[in-house]
Amino acid sequence: MQVHAPRVAPGDHLWAFTGALVLVVDVSQRVVAANPAACCALGVAEHDLLGRDAVEIVVPREVADFRHEVRAGLHGDVPATYEHELRTLAADDRRVIAWSISSLAHSPAEIGCIGVDVTAARKDSDVMRQRAVTDELTGLANRSGLRDHLARMAGSGASVVFCDLNGFKAVNDAHGHDVGDAVLVQVARRLQRTTRGEDFVARIGGDEFVIVAPPDINSDFDMLARRILRATDQPMILPGPIVATVGMSIGMAVLEPGSDPAAVLTLADRDMYRMKSRHITATAAVVES
Repeated sequence: MQVHAPRVAPGDHLWAFTGALVLVVDVSQRVVAANPAACCALGVAEHDLLGRDAVEIVVPREVADFRHEVRAGLHGDVPATYEHELRTLAADDRRVIAWSISSLAHSPAEIGCIGVDVTAARKDSDVMRQRAVTDELTGLANRSGLRDHLARMAGSGASVVFCDLNGFKAVNDAHGHDVGDAVLVQVARRLQRTTRGEDFVARIGGDEFVIVAPPDINSDFDMLARRILRATDQPMILPGPIVATVGMSIGMAVLEPGSDPAAVLTLADRDMYRMKSRHITATAAVVES
C-alpha cells in the first residue's frame, strides 16, 4: 500500500516536534537523526540511537523485511507504508507502527522513516476479526471460522467429524432456551476436553458441532468417536437444578488431497445423518413397544 505524506528533511525543524516517530538513515541504513517521539518510543536517548543499524527498531522476526523496505525507500520518491512491531525495552509493550519510508536526499543518500502508532486500531481490528469467526454462546469457532480452517487444512488427510445432538429439542422445549443454551455450553466444554490440543472444534449453528482432527498414527476415527460419545452421554447438571441427558450422532469424512473442503463437510453431515436416522428409528420402536 502506498500513501502520500509530507516530505521530511534533516534540515526541517518542525519534524522534531511532531508526534510521529521520525528517523533519518543513510545509505548503509545507519540512523543519522531521530526526533524525540522516536527516542521516547524506543526508550533510548538520541545519542544512543545515532549510528545504530535502523533495523534494530523492529522486533527480530521482522528485521529482514524492514531492511528490504528501507533499501527500497532509497529509490522511492513516493513514500510506501509498512507495518512493523516496534522493539521496545518493555517486553509487554507491544506496539504496531505504520512506517512511511521514502528517499529524502540523493547526495548524500538519506531515507526518511516516519512512523505512526496504529496499535489501538490493530487491536480493534483483531477483536472484530475474532468476533466474526467466533460463536458468541460457546466461544468456539463459528461456521465462518470453520470454513477458514477447512481451507487451511485442505488435502491434509484430516478427519472432519460432524456432530449433532440427540434429544436437544426435547430439553429445550421442556425447560426453555436458557437451559438449552446451558446444554450447548456444556457440550462445547466436553468436546474441548475430549479432543486433542491440535484438534479444531466449532459450533456451526443450533446443536451442530464439527471437529477437524489432523491425522495421527496413534489414533483413528473409531477411538475419537468413542471418546466423543462417552463424553456427551454423561448426565448434565444444569441451572434449576435440572439434570438432562442428551446423546450425539456423528459422521466422518476425510480431507483427501484434491477434495473440496465444503464437499467433505457435506459428506460428513450425510454420514452423521445415517447414524441419527438409526437413533430415531430405535427411539420410535421403544415408544411403540
